[in-house]
Amino acid sequence: VVVWVSDVSDNGLCPEIITRTYSITDDCGNQITVDQLIIVNDVTPPTASNPADTSVAGSIDVPNPNISDVLDELDNCTVNPVVVWVSDVSDGNVCNLEKITRTYSVTDDCGNQILVTQIITILAVPAPIDAGPDQVICLGGSANVVAVNPWNVPIVWNPLGPDGNVSPTQTTTYVVTANNLTCISTDSMTVVVEELPEVSFFGDVLQGCEPLTVTFTNTTTSASGLTDCEWLINGTILNGCGDVTYTFQNGGTYDVTLTTTSGTGCVNSITYNDYIYVEDLPLAAFSPSTNQLTTMITEVDFMNNSIGAIDYIWTFGDNTGPSFVENPSHVYPDYEGGSYEVQLIAYSPLGCTDTAWATISVTEELIYYVPNSFTPDGDSYNEYFQAVFTSGYDPYDFNMLIFNRWGEVIWESHDVTVGWDGTYGPGQKLVQDGTYTWKIDFKTSETDERIMITGHVNVIR
Repeated sequence: VVVWVSDVSDNGLCPEIITRTYSITDDCGNQITVDQLIIVNDVTPPTASNPADTSVAGSIDVPNPNISDVLDELDNCTVNPVVVWVSDVSDGNVCNLEKITRTYSVTDDCGNQILVTQIITILAVPAPIDAGPDQVICLGGSANVVAVNPWNVPIVWNPLGPDGNVSPTQTTTYVVTANNLTCISTDSMTVVVEELPEVSFFGDVLQGCEPLTVTFTNTTTSASGLTDCEWLINGTILNGCGDVTYTFQNGGTYDVTLTTTSGTGCVNSITYNDYIYVEDLPLAAFSPSTNQLTTMITEVDFMNNSIGAIDYIWTFGDNTGPSFVENPSHVYPDYEGGSYEVQLIAYSPLGCTDTAWATISVTEELIYYVPNSFTPDGDSYNEYFQAVFTSGYDPYDFNMLIFNRWGEVIWESHDVTVGWDGTYGPGQKLVQDGTYTWKIDFKTSETDERIMITGHVNVIR
């Protein structure tokens, strides 16, 4: 009879040797045992499922390897196969749905091994970030620098300062960095700082007499050009970035202000204080000692009453030379009457002028003499009877008649320069001694008044 007796293991591992014993017994009870060696050499790897794939927000959220994530490891021989983390390998698509392959090994006691993997997807990508458009500001102004951050991720600016108002003193580029779970995105914007317009101008005339017309030339420079220019002159506003002209009607000193606006809206102004000096015109005035003269007295004294003048030019209207005396005297011709226009030009320190006039009238005095006798005896003395007119008469309107005792006209003349030689009639015979009547009529030169005078002359031989 063959009977199984036992299986005895040597408790070895790979291989394990099991000794299986049988007994063989005959009917008489004689017995022997025989052994069978069973060598167990395991070449079958264990089994296990891949851990479930997962996703995380960002790289910082990737969990540490955990062997407990392998849930169903089994082996045909080993009761508890050993699970070990092997590696994490990235596909390199950082911040672009990066995938990490995490590998675990499952090993039985005989060294048989399988690998299981888990895919970990990192969901983080660079966040959208917009630093905003470039801006141009004027020196001393400010810009509002605010990033558009729709995911509201942490951001950092360089230089530090925004979000908000910034007031750089020079052109500055601001870079904003967004950190979405270590996925970095950047954007930049530049604040261009424009210098204020450098305002300047000049006038073609800076001083002169009222009214003074000045043309102002704008010499302002600006990086973006000029769009508007406003001049403030004597309370009057003028617009224009080119030349402007203004007339100062009254004397005084005047400030001029120019305010300019650049193409980007930068405003600057400058004031030139007391830039324009306008001198008042002098007031020319004078008074003559008299306006009415006669040919007997022809000298006039002039009193200068001018205001604001330092130099003077007098002309007296009688073709004599000018006088530069402040208070002159002048003698007019005494041989004839007339009307003379006196002119005074008064000069201010800048040469501004004013003129005053006055009329001086010289009246011819009526001066004449008629002798009462003459001696036409041929001795060359007192040979003619002649009225002597010195002044005050019209020589072209003169008549003289000589009458004898019977009222007969014996001599007549219309020329004051011609005298009676005492003759009479066609033969021009000398009249007898005696008294004769004369009559003279003439016009005065000043008033055209007709005057008639009569008298007697004695003829003596």
